[in-house]
Amino acid sequence: MLLSFRAANVLSIRDEQGLSFVATELNDGSARPTTIREGGRRPVSVVPVVGVYGPNASGKTKILDALIAMRTAVLRSVDWFGDRDPVRRIPFLLDKGLAAEPSFFQVDVEIGGTRYVYGFELDDERVRGEWLHAYPKGRRQVWFDREEDGEIVFPGEGLRGDKQDLARRTRRDSLFLTVAATLNHQQLSPVFEWFRDKLWLVIPESPDREQRQLWAKREVIRDPAFRDKVARLLRVADLGITDIEVVQGVEDEIRLRHEASGNDVPLDFGAESLGTRSWFALAAALLRALEGGALVLVDELDASLHAVMCAEAVRMFNDPRANTRGAQLLFTTHDVTLMHALTGTDRVLDRDSIWLAEKDDGGATSIYPLTSFRPPPRPDENLFRKYLLGKYGGLPHVYPGHLAREVEETLA
Repeated sequence: MLLSFRAANVLSIRDEQGLSFVATELNDGSARPTTIREGGRRPVSVVPVVGVYGPNASGKTKILDALIAMRTAVLRSVDWFGDRDPVRRIPFLLDKGLAAEPSFFQVDVEIGGTRYVYGFELDDERVRGEWLHAYPKGRRQVWFDREEDGEIVFPGEGLRGDKQDLARRTRRDSLFLTVAATLNHQQLSPVFEWFRDKLWLVIPESPDREQRQLWAKREVIRDPAFRDKVARLLRVADLGITDIEVVQGVEDEIRLRHEASGNDVPLDFGAESLGTRSWFALAAALLRALEGGALVLVDELDASLHAVMCAEAVRMFNDPRANTRGAQLLFTTHDVTLMHALTGTDRVLDRDSIWLAEKDDGGATSIYPLTSFRPPPRPDENLFRKYLLGKYGGLPHVYPGHLAREVEETLA
């Protein structure tokens, strides 16, 4: 499970920004306990869901992109040597003075009951720093630390094996973690595998939408049991769909069966509405994440989905009976209805599951949790109303009727 992520000088993030899944005293019941203890005493709990709000172009998406950029570096740094002109990172571009400065990434994760803090700094040519701290028995062990000059040191005895040989095999532009995992280092492989297997990105826009739909179709075609699970989610979504049918003799194609006036009618997938196709692909991705205990990143959760369905997607992860393997959901959205109760139920998002994004005058993104406000929001606070009134920030600086007046003046 992800406890926190930090990044600096990457994409629209200039100064170091951090996002946390660690639950606070304001949690309303969604938090899950971990085996990790803060300061060796108090158990740490995490929230399964974090939603990031903010105006268009505030950098919400760039938070997800920065985490994926870290994943890409971990998975591909060994391959950069074979690329003619590899893109190792994208720094903050609105300040030319930062172009030569390194980009910073760090995650704090729990894997198999052990906490790991892994991070690195890199520029356009080389890795400028890299570190991994492990807490196998609740106490910090520095497994390795990479200096500015490229030297990799091993301060303690926590990391076993032929470490020096791995260090010699690590090029200046490759991450030590990638090299060690590629060569099957037993202790370091779980951290690499977390990036590889437990971190997914879902984007609603084309061509990503079409690729995700194709992936979902292939999953339900090859796995009949999974097909039944996805079909159940389609049925309860009140779309009139009764089942999923595999088209024989046609590669990667399915039909969705509909009930209409007592008849069972199959429709080609391409004839379905954008909303139906979006929910099909998203439901498949969320189910796989729940099955595998993964962290799924969804950009614009509300794209082509009704507010009720957005809420149900969140509840899938918040419900401990549905989410039994510690899966997490990190999403961006404009759907403010998730901030208050829907149809007589509890609030969809807990207070410490809500984060906000803004850009300053220099174009740099900053993110902050709702819980950072003083006094903190009460359990019965109308977060929906206060957010729309601008009490928490993260709103476009546009007054009512502003755009209409601009159009009126332009056309006059």
